Amino acid sequence: MGEVIAATASIDRIDGDVHTAYEIAVARGGEVAEAAFFRLHPGVTAIDDAKAIHEAAKKAESLAWASVAGIDHDADGLIGNVRDEMWNALGRPKQSSHMDAVFPEGIGTYTAGDPLGQPLLMQVLRARIIAADAPQWPEAKRTAWAAAIEAKREAYEAAVKSYRPIEAALVVAEAGYRAAVRGAHARLKNFKRDLKNLGLTEAQIHEIIPDASAGKKRGGTGTGEK
Repeated sequence: MGEVIAATASIDRIDGDVHTAYEIAVARGGEVAEAAFFRLHPGVTAIDDAKAIHEAAKKAESLAWASVAGIDHDADGLIGNVRDEMWNALGRPKQSSHMDAVFPEGIGTYTAGDPLGQPLLMQVLRARIIAADAPQWPEAKRTAWAAAIEAKREAYEAAVKSYRPIEAALVVAEAGYRAAVRGAHARLKNFKRDLKNLGLTEAQIHEIIPDASAGKKRGGTGTGEK
């Protein structure tokens, strides 16, 4: 006996099965097409609308993230350069309590984490540079290093601030697409019952609705209602 794809299958597979069933049923015409339009058309429309929103959100997020990634690269380079200048001013020692006070575990302290959190870490770095007390780092130099870090931090924070709502929109768009597919999946199961009520056999039904049990017989998973 054929089976409808399970609700636990991937969203893309469910989406594909719903569209396939709808397109084949409409092409059949007659009562089958009428049943498909009544049962599946709202689900297909909801999926297509949600997918369009999702795709637009993904594109916007990708572009916004590119801005964050670009300034992250620049900021990491700046932090590395400032660290090298401070180390050179000390005579490039193998160990220095002054360097440890500013860069406890090297530049990775500020650059290795989540890029979205780096502006805040750069704020801490700026404060540590200002508070440093090595004789080889006079106030004028510390002020210049701190100013460079602050200027880049402000630009970085602006990029992150712009990215956050776009990221949130993508999260919601993804949820919307999943919800639309789940709703269409329920309609697909009901559509199978509609076809049974029209007198179609299991074999005839699964000429229209993809048979998930075929994958199961080949060792696959993800089958659903019979």
